[in-house]
Amino acid sequence: MVCIWIGNRRYEGVSNWLVATSIILAFAFIIAEELWYLKLDGYSNNAWLNIMFPNILLCFGVCQISHGFHRFLQIKQSLFWLYACQLLIIGPLYAYGLSVETPILFSIIVLTLSVTISLCFNCYYLFSDQGKQYGRTRYICILACVLAMSLNVTRILLLYREPDLMCTIEFSTALACINLLMSQCFLTFCYLMFCTQRNAFSLQHMSFIDPLANIYNRRGYQHAIAALAPHKEAAVMILDIDNFKRVNDEYGHATGDLVIKNIAMIIAKECGSTCIYARTGGEEFSIYSPLTSAKAAESIAESVRLRIMKHAVKKQNLSINVTVSIGISIGKSVNIFALEEEADKALYQAKRDGRNCTVMQLFVA
Repeated sequence: MVCIWIGNRRYEGVSNWLVATSIILAFAFIIAEELWYLKLDGYSNNAWLNIMFPNILLCFGVCQISHGFHRFLQIKQSLFWLYACQLLIIGPLYAYGLSVETPILFSIIVLTLSVTISLCFNCYYLFSDQGKQYGRTRYICILACVLAMSLNVTRILLLYREPDLMCTIEFSTALACINLLMSQCFLTFCYLMFCTQRNAFSLQHMSFIDPLANIYNRRGYQHAIAALAPHKEAAVMILDIDNFKRVNDEYGHATGDLVIKNIAMIIAKECGSTCIYARTGGEEFSIYSPLTSAKAAESIAESVRLRIMKHAVKKQNLSINVTVSIGISIGKSVNIFALEEEADKALYQAKRDGRNCTVMQLFVA
């Protein structure tokens, strides 16, 4: 778990998992030490196992598992109910256990109830919208949590049906150690899977997103189009900044980068979720709109062009206005490359027509 934390501590929630692991393993070590090393007097009546304070600490560690999933998955809901349920349900039971001579079975039941509450919150977090991207990994994690709870339930049933076992300190303590260690092995495996998949998402994001414009690059653009459901009609719009070299020469490349950022934000705002857009070149952007009529495609292109023309890029005391030329290709071809080629021809026609305009070219495969 320490190795997982060292390699993935940049992700929120991993530190909570490390705290939970430390508490659980420390608890298991204390149990083993009481049994095999110290041989304290009086433990034959399970007095040390009936103390509620160590179990309260263990419940806090169990809560840290759910807390970690809450932060790792970036759940928007408050953590109030996670800790409120533990305090309102488990708190009174532990208070009762501190006031009377509590048998070991009562302590185990209360701890199992605490684990069940955390498991319910784990399921809620993993099946939320933020957890859907992890696919089968979350089902494996749920299975691991259920196995951990099953070990507790099995221990309760065994001690309940065989009361004499509670007087056998070696057996009951061995059950507790095995339960804690196996549960932690299951959970650590799940932590590793989640962090590995999160790293894969980060690498995919780096390979698909343009770092300057913060929208798709060409690879991400093509991948997003390929992931769409099959469709017949589509429109491709290619946008090029007019005289962009002059902007770099007069104001510097930092200002040119700022212009690209501003145009990317305008495209994202005007296109919304209906289109796929990307920065496919130095000063070139592409917009793909599936199932779009010629009139709708032209409307989107003109909206983007006019918004860019009216937008002033400001840097310090400078206010820079740029224009764009847009070429549109629309047709029934499912070959994106053919549509891009026709849109590129329309873009060059827009450049020949004096720039700052939109040219549409209908294309039939």
